[in-house]
Amino acid sequence: LAAVIAQRGSKVLLIDADLHKPVQHRIWDLSNEVGLSNMLVNQVELRDAIKPVSETLDVLTSGVVPPNPAVLLDSERMASLINHVASRYDFVIIDTPSLNVAADAPILGKMTDGVLLVSRPGVVDSGSAAFAKGLLEQSGQTVLGLVVNGVIPDNEPNSYYYFSQEYISDESVALNRILDVASYE
Repeated sequence: LAAVIAQRGSKVLLIDADLHKPVQHRIWDLSNEVGLSNMLVNQVELRDAIKPVSETLDVLTSGVVPPNPAVLLDSERMASLINHVASRYDFVIIDTPSLNVAADAPILGKMTDGVLLVSRPGVVDSGSAAFAKGLLEQSGQTVLGLVVNGVIPDNEPNSYYYFSQEYISDESVALNRILDVASYE
């Protein structure tokens, strides 16, 4: 999602706040020696932790995995970081562990404009997604929507995706819908 938004010309910061099992550094082939955790404990300045991936996309990797991630994430320093980068970027996307692993998403969700649930067919069923949405809403989160990753149309002939392809087959139309929701104030 961050890459697609950045390709459209918006300045995007992707923060890997999964301090349990971070993956963004592998996805983008970046060093993870210095990142979010190091910045939150004052070991490094933000400008030294952010890594440019393209002209419009920067990544703040997780950094060293700390012993208690929730303590770092649920801090005034994290809230200040989010406020600071929100003024410098068009979009700030924060990757967190799934809700069944840690309470990090609700902690960070209170510091943001909203939460996008991310799901994968065959991994998360609709009941679990609805439960997660309810859990987030009960904790005061603004749930912006659901992003479904890993859909293979040939494997989903009877799914909503299959029947709605004519409406969202153009990626730009789908992205504009996401951007409309994300920029709604």
